[in-house]
Amino acid sequence: MTKLEQVIQQFKSEIGSDLVSTDVVGMDGMSIAGGSADPNFSASDAAARFAEIMKLAVKVSNKISAGKVDDNLVTTNKNYIISRFLGDGSFYWVVVVTSNATLGTLRMLMNEYAPQLLNAIPQMESAPTVEQVLDKPIDAKIEPEQVKPSRDRQNFWADQKK
Repeated sequence: MTKLEQVIQQFKSEIGSDLVSTDVVGMDGMSIAGGSADPNFSASDAAARFAEIMKLAVKVSNKISAGKVDDNLVTTNKNYIISRFLGDGSFYWVVVVTSNATLGTLRMLMNEYAPQLLNAIPQMESAPTVEQVLDKPIDAKIEPEQVKPSRDRQNFWADQKK
């Protein structure tokens, strides 16, 4: 077990039964550690989708001059989902808990464990920060949708008598 996995395991044990999922994720949306405690919850899907949310949070914050993004909270009827950047923004941490969890306690524990997670992340020189990701132009060309030719529908009910 890596040091990063050990820190995540300690965090999981402190949160207890309210934990649904926790992941440390690169800005490419790929989880480098963590996982789901709930077999019905896809941690990898959440990790990938929240990468876009974190990029959007920074973009919006910059547009309205609201300052640096500390964390992002999504509240649903079932869960609280908090995501926050680690270090320079090359990685973020997403935690999903049930709505029975105490939000203040969750934030306190995340504040406590964030430096430990950051120190346990293997140093990768090629990991882009959120600012670097946002500065890259989109190279993908969007091809127009190919529309299928319409067919005559007059013979649709072939067995119908005229």
